[in-house]
Amino acid sequence: MRHYLKNGRVWLWLLFVLNIAYLVYELAFNSRLVDASVARLSSGDIRALELEGRILSGIGLSLLLLRLITLKNKPTKLFIKQVTLAIAIGFPVMFFGQRILVDVLIDRTSAEQRMDAQHLLLMKRGLATNSLQLEGIAFDEEDLDSPHTRSFLSVLGLMTFVSPAFVDDLKAEAERIIHQVATNEASKELPESYQGYETLQESTRGAWDAYKTISDNYWAAQQEISSYAEQAWLDVQEDLLSQWRNNQVEGSEEAFTRQVLTLQRSLATYFNARQQCESGRFRNECVVRVEEIYRKEVVDNLGHYIAPTDWCYAPEVVTQNVRRGNRFVTEQRTVQRCEDLSYEHLNGKLATVLGAPASYEHFVASDDVAAQVRQAMLAQGIELPSDWRANDREGFLEAIIAEQSHEIGEQADQSMQQHLGASLPLDLNADAFIASQPIQDQLHEALQPRDEQMVITLDLTPEQFRDQVLLPHYLAYAEAERQRLYDDAQLLANGQSREEEGKQYVRALIVPPIAMGFSLFFALVNAIGLAASIPVLMGSRHRWLPHAIKVGGLVIIVTVPMLSSAAVTQTPTYRYFNEEFQRSMTTGGALFATWVIHTQPVIYSLGRFAAYLAPPLVSGHSNDIERLESDNQESEAITSGSVEQALVERPAEPSASPYSFSPYSPSAAEENSTHVALPDDGRPLGVMHLDVSTPLESQLSTLRDNTPHHAALIDVQQLSDGNWAIHRSPVITGEGTCLTNFSRAMDISRVNSLQWRAARHGDCGSDAIAKRPVSIPLAADFARVIQRNEEGVALWVHFQPTLLGEVNCHAVRREADQIADVLGPHRFTAAASTPQVLSCFARHERQYGLAYFGPEYGEPQAEGDSQLRRMSLADVQRLRERARGVGYRPQALALSEAALEGIQGMLTKGDWLVVHHSHTNTDVFTFSQTHDLRYGVFGARQLPASTAGQTLDVIVTRNHE
Repeated sequence: MRHYLKNGRVWLWLLFVLNIAYLVYELAFNSRLVDASVARLSSGDIRALELEGRILSGIGLSLLLLRLITLKNKPTKLFIKQVTLAIAIGFPVMFFGQRILVDVLIDRTSAEQRMDAQHLLLMKRGLATNSLQLEGIAFDEEDLDSPHTRSFLSVLGLMTFVSPAFVDDLKAEAERIIHQVATNEASKELPESYQGYETLQESTRGAWDAYKTISDNYWAAQQEISSYAEQAWLDVQEDLLSQWRNNQVEGSEEAFTRQVLTLQRSLATYFNARQQCESGRFRNECVVRVEEIYRKEVVDNLGHYIAPTDWCYAPEVVTQNVRRGNRFVTEQRTVQRCEDLSYEHLNGKLATVLGAPASYEHFVASDDVAAQVRQAMLAQGIELPSDWRANDREGFLEAIIAEQSHEIGEQADQSMQQHLGASLPLDLNADAFIASQPIQDQLHEALQPRDEQMVITLDLTPEQFRDQVLLPHYLAYAEAERQRLYDDAQLLANGQSREEEGKQYVRALIVPPIAMGFSLFFALVNAIGLAASIPVLMGSRHRWLPHAIKVGGLVIIVTVPMLSSAAVTQTPTYRYFNEEFQRSMTTGGALFATWVIHTQPVIYSLGRFAAYLAPPLVSGHSNDIERLESDNQESEAITSGSVEQALVERPAEPSASPYSFSPYSPSAAEENSTHVALPDDGRPLGVMHLDVSTPLESQLSTLRDNTPHHAALIDVQQLSDGNWAIHRSPVITGEGTCLTNFSRAMDISRVNSLQWRAARHGDCGSDAIAKRPVSIPLAADFARVIQRNEEGVALWVHFQPTLLGEVNCHAVRREADQIADVLGPHRFTAAASTPQVLSCFARHERQYGLAYFGPEYGEPQAEGDSQLRRMSLADVQRLRERARGVGYRPQALALSEAALEGIQGMLTKGDWLVVHHSHTNTDVFTFSQTHDLRYGVFGARQLPASTAGQTLDVIVTRNHE
């Protein structure tokens, strides 16, 4: 069944409404095109304008075709087919036709034309900023914002594009145009930027007033410190004199003198016996025996072990000539003299050990008294140097003054942080204050001058401010553009590196005028059609009236603008461009361009109003045009996606908000821990005991992958030149490790660092050494490996006596301090398994941790008789075994609290007590808790049952277990 509509009024009203909506968007788009003629557009902006123009042109043509369709007495299906056909023809023709037209025009351009387009864009920019004047066409500042001028500039680019002679003349002026554009842009920015600069002046002067008040208060406080320091020195000396008198009551000076003389004889006997051992037949057995006798006598008389070398004079570096082959060479050696120890020397040493000096002079010069005073002063916030002694008045006064000065300096610094947001020296004058780095940093951040080394002053005139702060930015961009203008034009040709960039230059030049012409034409044609439909909608019976409106409207939009022509079209310069355009294109094209220049200003005002009602259909993205963030980018090639970036761009303007020195609130620094921190998850610290028979770095990889381990433990032995090698046994036998330059077992203490370079992991003669020999590093070198490659991994170093039981405490302390300096005290722990080595750290100031490892589980070794004249065959056999490296680690079947009494006073709060898992018991755990020690076990594959109810802080496992 066919359905017929009685009339087409509904259809006409629908077309009327659609045309009004289209006209509003078309007029808004047209005004944006006019504004774009003097704007800096990115590739995204150009393509957005082009796309929106094509869409609106397609809609405009479709509406024109739809007006040709009538609905009266027409079948619905036929009507729908006609509407569909009109839209299918009208929209694609304009949408794709414009793109094809533009692409064809652009693709056919040569490399020289694309370079010409770049120069013409520069000309447009120069005209828009009044940096360039065309002969006979004068613009003033007011004209530059008028629609007449903007319309002319938009069309001018297309008209001059076909005038090679003009472009050649323009190229000769390119440099002057670029420089003038940069200067004009900087001058345009000057008023607002200089206003911000004046605000900075006021803020900085206020900051100077605050700084001067803080500085004056600081220097006034400095004058009061000296008297306070003198009084503190008198108070300390009075307290020390009182203590010394009390000590004299408890002990006599004569008894102390007898102890010193006895010690002097005993040490002479010891060192003479050691010398005789060196020349004897059984040297090693003799040395072991002498060491055991000395150890027993020292512990019996003083209560704890003290290494023999600790009684000697301080080590000295001496230079001597030695014979090497057939020539003499000069060497430096560290020598510690232990012969002929003087009474005065031993008096001071014994006074330090016993804490009971014989005279007041020795009392105030002793280490204990110095440590006591240092501790007392530290409680008052004053830190004395570690080598300070209580008889050093100048050092005491200097520390007091320095500390007090530091305190008032901290107060001044806090005040400056609060008021200025920065810390400055307290002796600056006004000029130095302005030139200081924090103030200059904030001035640079606010003003962003191009020269990062520029010292910004506060007395710049507007012209100086423009020339020193603003203009360098534009000149840098101008220089980059100048380089591109004189680049090889062939790089812009099809198939070359800058092809897309060259096409964008042309697109930016021809798209706006073409889009403006189509937009203007369809807007006016649809406006005429809209006016012609009004009589029909109002029911007029005069059929001739709509046609008269259409004809009259066309005559008006063509003739009226031409009659009231713009003054610019009457100039000889414009006529020259118009003639060139006619010669290259057509007369109709030239007339159309002139008509656009005349007509566009009339429509522009309506378009600006419509722009408030109709936002853009397509948004452009300006990410391709961004202000360069650093000086390093000034010479970079302009991205191919940027069109108007080929022109000089205006830098971001500084904020005009008041310049304030905001307070700086640095995060509080975390307090450095003096010991290895325990894991955050509550688990014990995991320490892997590395096995020297396999390469250490591969074991570190295992440690990284095995998350429960947080530290590595190595055993070290001292070499003959004082360095420390990583090795558990004092003897290198060829099993597990190999000293490739020796064919027999070697006492490591007789090997120097140069010889140790031949030490390798693995058995001598094994495939591992033959195929991939890996050297065994020194302890210091391994610590540096940990520091560089193993972030977060701590290092425990187990210092061991020599094969003969000797301990050089000076060398132990020196190596421990050096490794702590490399890793930091929080990543290093010194470990000892004998009281002799542990005693080296008694009274030694350290920031790192100290661990004592209890004896291994096993049958204890017989100590033998302490008298040299009574030695059984068993004693001789035991000494020979020790001399070969057997039983170098202490052993015990059980461990009691009494057995640990020898380490009391050597470990401090936070140090470690690590015992064999078979020795864990309540007494040992109670001992650790009583002395505030961290408690752990070693040698266990899993947590021993005997630790139930006991908190473990560390578990040490051997890598080979």
